[in-house]
Amino acid sequence: MKPALFILFFFSVAVINAQPGKFAGTKKSMIGKTFTNSDSIRGLAGWTQLQGSLMNKTADPEFLFVFVFKKGTTNLALFTVMDTASGKHEILDLIELTGVPKGWTIMTGDCTRGGQADSYIIAWGKNTGDMYVKVFKKAWRFNPDKRRVEAIPVKSIICENIGC
Repeated sequence: MKPALFILFFFSVAVINAQPGKFAGTKKSMIGKTFTNSDSIRGLAGWTQLQGSLMNKTADPEFLFVFVFKKGTTNLALFTVMDTASGKHEILDLIELTGVPKGWTIMTGDCTRGGQADSYIIAWGKNTGDMYVKVFKKAWRFNPDKRRVEAIPVKSIICENIGC
């Protein structure tokens, strides 16, 4: 009986960790919702959109986007897939960061890890005004195959500071 309980526990933990929403915080219910305009997403009234980036190539059969929003000291990164026929985005996963101090921001789109460009990296970095951001608290990578966000080490990540 004990081995069966261990196996059940192992698979339960694996399933929980394999699902989107691990970093979604209070906004987890937004996963699976759809929208056509990032300025009017239900549940984000009063939020300011900071950026939006296409994560994959325009030649790919579907478009994967990340949108970053801010309200007070909370930042939100939404990862979506867009149906190119209808223009509708479906929220696949998201990250909610609370207590973001002034001068810190979410970097997307123009990051490298170990010198290799990776447009799926999202990093919480300190904006020093320099051309490149090199100081990070946390980093994640959107896994396009699994369609979820995964935590990654901040070591060797550098992001271009667009608009510095």
